[in-house]
Amino acid sequence: MADLGEMTAITVSDLEGCLGSTKIAAFVHDAEMQFLDQTVRIADRIAWDCNLQAVFISGPTASGKTTFTHRLASALAFLGRPTCLLSMDDYYEDKQAETDELGRPDFESINMLDTALMMDQIQMLLDGYEVHVPHFDMVERRRIYTSDRVRKIPPDGILLVEGLHGLSPMVLGSLERDRALGVFIMPFGTLLDSNRLLQPREIRMLRRISRDSHHRGASAMETLDYWPVIDRAEQAVFPSYLATADVFVNSLIPYEFCVIPHLAAECIRDSLTAWREGQLEHSVYLGGKGFAEAAKAADECERLLSLVDRIPRLAVSNIPDMSILNEFIR
Repeated sequence: MADLGEMTAITVSDLEGCLGSTKIAAFVHDAEMQFLDQTVRIADRIAWDCNLQAVFISGPTASGKTTFTHRLASALAFLGRPTCLLSMDDYYEDKQAETDELGRPDFESINMLDTALMMDQIQMLLDGYEVHVPHFDMVERRRIYTSDRVRKIPPDGILLVEGLHGLSPMVLGSLERDRALGVFIMPFGTLLDSNRLLQPREIRMLRRISRDSHHRGASAMETLDYWPVIDRAEQAVFPSYLATADVFVNSLIPYEFCVIPHLAAECIRDSLTAWREGQLEHSVYLGGKGFAEAAKAADECERLLSLVDRIPRLAVSNIPDMSILNEFIR
C-alpha cells in the first residue's frame, strides 16, 4: 500500500499572509514546485527500472489524473524514456447505464467501460504491436475513431494508462504485477478556519464543478445532483485501489484554495439563479429528464457558497500555464 503521508493543513490566516503583493509569486512558485518534485521523483524511479513496462494511474474524480500523466510523460522523456499514453475514459461504451433508485445513471462503474477491448489493446501494445485506439466524446457520449489515434510504445518506452479504475483487479489482474507500477493520486489536504472549511471531498467537488461547467456542459446544480453516484462508487472501490498502489501523489496545490473555489462559486451562483428562474429544468446526467433531488442539490450549493465566502481570493492570471489546475479551469 502506498504511503499517504501527512495531510496538508492550511489555515485561512496562512492564505491571507501569503497574498501580499510581494509574496504571491513565491507562494505560487513554491506550491507548484512541491507538486513537480513529486512527479520528478516518480519519473526517476520509473526511468531506472528496466523491468517496468507500464504505469497505471488511478484516483477519484477531479484529482488531476490526466494532467499528472502528461507531466509524468514529459519528465520521463527528459530522462530518456519515451511514453505511450492511454486514457481509460476513451473506452467508455455508448450504452444504457445502470441507475439508482432516483434514476441517476452510474457512469462511474467499471462496467461502463469496454474492458475487453481495452485490455486487448493494452496487451497488444505491451507485445510491441500498433493499435488504433478510440476516443469517447463526453458531451455527446459516443465513441469515435479518427485516423490520428494510432498508438505504439516506442523502443525503451513506457505505457502510461490513466483512469478512475486504473488500479482495478480487472485491469491489473491479467498483467505481470512486477512489470507494472500503480500510482494513486488525489488532493490530500484541508483548509481550516475556526473549524474545517474544506476537506478532500469538497476540494474535488469544487474542482469538478468548475471543470464540468467549462468543459462538459454541466451546471453546478447538475454536478451536485449527480454527486451521490460519485460518492457511492468511490467508497466502493477506492480503498482497495489505494491498497494496491505502489506510489501516492498528493495533487493539492495549496494556493488553489484561493482560486478554484471562487471559480466554482461563480458557476454555482449562475446555476442556482437559472434553476430558481425555471431556466434549468433538466440534468444532462439524467438525459434531460429533470433532476433526481433538485432541492438537495440547491442546499449543497448554498452550503458550498457559505464556505467559499470565507476564503481570500487570488486572480486566475496567477496560475502558471504548466499548472495541474488548468485541467479544471481552461
